[in-house]
Amino acid sequence: MELREIKDSEIGKIKELRDYAFRFPASGGEADFQYWAENARRLGLFYGEHLLAQVLTYPLAVSILGERFSMGGVAYVASFPEYRNAGLIRQLMEASLEQMRDNGQIVSYLSPFSIPFYRKFGYEVFTEKVELEIPAHALPDMGTVPGRVMRMTSDDGTGISVVRELYNRFALTKKSGMMMRDDAWWLRMARRKYTKEIAVYCDMNGTTMGYMLFTLDHEVFKIHELVALNYEAEKGLWRFVSSHNMMVDRVVAKNVGSLRDIALAFPSPDFQKREILDFMMRIVDVQAFLEKYRFVNRSETVLYVEVEDETAPWNEGLFEIRGSMVRRVEKPEGAGVLSITIQGLGQMMMGFVRPRDLVYYEKAQASEITIEAWEKVIPHMRSDFYDAY
Repeated sequence: MELREIKDSEIGKIKELRDYAFRFPASGGEADFQYWAENARRLGLFYGEHLLAQVLTYPLAVSILGERFSMGGVAYVASFPEYRNAGLIRQLMEASLEQMRDNGQIVSYLSPFSIPFYRKFGYEVFTEKVELEIPAHALPDMGTVPGRVMRMTSDDGTGISVVRELYNRFALTKKSGMMMRDDAWWLRMARRKYTKEIAVYCDMNGTTMGYMLFTLDHEVFKIHELVALNYEAEKGLWRFVSSHNMMVDRVVAKNVGSLRDIALAFPSPDFQKREILDFMMRIVDVQAFLEKYRFVNRSETVLYVEVEDETAPWNEGLFEIRGSMVRRVEKPEGAGVLSITIQGLGQMMMGFVRPRDLVYYEKAQASEITIEAWEKVIPHMRSDFYDAY
């Protein structure tokens, strides 16, 4: 058995294994699959010329607390059924993580078929999504707004340029953990029909402050994504949705915020809501991540964190964070140590779970003084992620 890169000429083998393992076609069509397969790092385990298992990693980037982090997007992890439970995927995941570190990809994301399965490789849930289903007669009255909504489509180059600029501002300032979308990613969304219909909100000065990607699918109004830089824009876009109440039976929405956002935004959030845990992340290179991370009052605190990482041993050990400097040490100099798994560290740094909660659920160990120190330096910004592979 040989672990090696999958050649360009062998992309057909990736497709064959994908079709056998997942049993559904690529949602963007075969041209889209071909593009991402050609541009991914591709690792496979072979027996002779036969591909037994595979892992693809896309070269992507995300925004974490306003900083750009290179990200390895893991996709099409699969093996033929007869080779499951033989350790093939573990070999590939370990090799893939090592490649990511060598390529400067500090974090990695994936969409799991099984959360416990990927926890074994250091990944952990870092965001929760809400899907809404609202009967047309129950669409809320959001009040009046001073601006107006303009309708655009992906066929209009201006439409994409407008929403791209708004999305980048939103991803960098309003959310943490979001994809930094390049041209290839916007084209991918267009192939999946997410950008066919666009509604853009402009305030009374004509400044664009929000947008919505949507589809009218027979009698269902589908919201794929709603981005608003202020509450006025959010209300204006929901008023646009409500104007369709005589045309549709219901509204189905995703990527419109968290359950807390919905509770705050709607005067009467009395409709069907479903929370989903569908994305996981892990830190690929702990030292590089800690050096880049935007701690609060970083220069005023000395912190120690001891990391456990079975899959990526280069991350294991005790790290000292002193101002802008991060280094490995043998023992702490006075301050207490936060002992934590790579999974817990990722959740904490992304803002999904507070340090005190991790200690409560026995995902980390620390004294009360140490917990207080970490609570002060981790920003109170929850992570979110609107994209899917």
